[in-house]
Amino acid sequence: MRQFISKNKKWFGYILYCLILTVGLLHYRFPSDAIEDYLQATVDRVNPRFVLSVDNISPSFTFGLKFLKTKLSFQANPDNILFRADSILIRPTIWSFLQGKFKYCFKCLAYDGVLKGCVNFQKNSIEAPFTALIELKDISIGDYDNLPGMIGRHIKGVLDGTIIYSGQYNVLIDGIGEADLRISNGLVELIRPILNFESIDFNELWIKMILKKQKISLTHVELKGRDIHGTLSGIVSLKKEFLKSSLDLRGTIEPFADFFKGLMGTRDSIKFFKQRIKRGRLSFIIQGTLEEPTIKFI
Repeated sequence: MRQFISKNKKWFGYILYCLILTVGLLHYRFPSDAIEDYLQATVDRVNPRFVLSVDNISPSFTFGLKFLKTKLSFQANPDNILFRADSILIRPTIWSFLQGKFKYCFKCLAYDGVLKGCVNFQKNSIEAPFTALIELKDISIGDYDNLPGMIGRHIKGVLDGTIIYSGQYNVLIDGIGEADLRISNGLVELIRPILNFESIDFNELWIKMILKKQKISLTHVELKGRDIHGTLSGIVSLKKEFLKSSLDLRGTIEPFADFFKGLMGTRDSIKFFKQRIKRGRLSFIIQGTLEEPTIKFI
């Protein structure tokens, strides 16, 4: 082998030179503007309400594309950013394409964390049915400005977990999927104030949910904080206008000793609250909609 290389080192040198020249020209002459125009045209066709902007697009040595400083915002209000990322690397899996499948994998740096995973399309089109597996690591959800408008509540913390989904872009609520999520060192705004509490700080919040037949089943929600432990389960019946989705949830609150220290409520309200507690727990139901929920202690 060494003898073969030694005899043909001139040709290996030519090949290496051509490779370096090709890579250099590809980076220097890469049509990033044309690709961005194509992507924006695709976004316009799929959903004309959105505007896509990318600071730079360059090829990747992994047969992919790298996008820097990407933003997806609303056409009517460009300052309202639906999603932003410091960088996104997207690459097709060559072997799947040879098999007639269309699988793309990605790694996205956004909101101080990482999103990565793969998407399988039935056809080579963003509008085709697809399945996706997404892993989330160290996502600072408090930096996601659009979240309060989507769920109707402020929530902060660091998000980790996995999401599995099968469906189609233009009818997302008709798909099926599941999510296993964990939020640590966070804060969640209450549906309505309890005594003087408008929000609750927590150490950990676990959420397990299943999407099927336009319903989200919250199979397990558990909150652990310094002063309180809570659980929640039930059904969210989805509507196309997300905040109109109806709620049928049931949960419990288990306050610890420090919970009642320093409360600013009246003596009667604190007494009422304590009388509702059975075996150290307070039970409640949540109905109404995400936009206008109602909570009743039982």
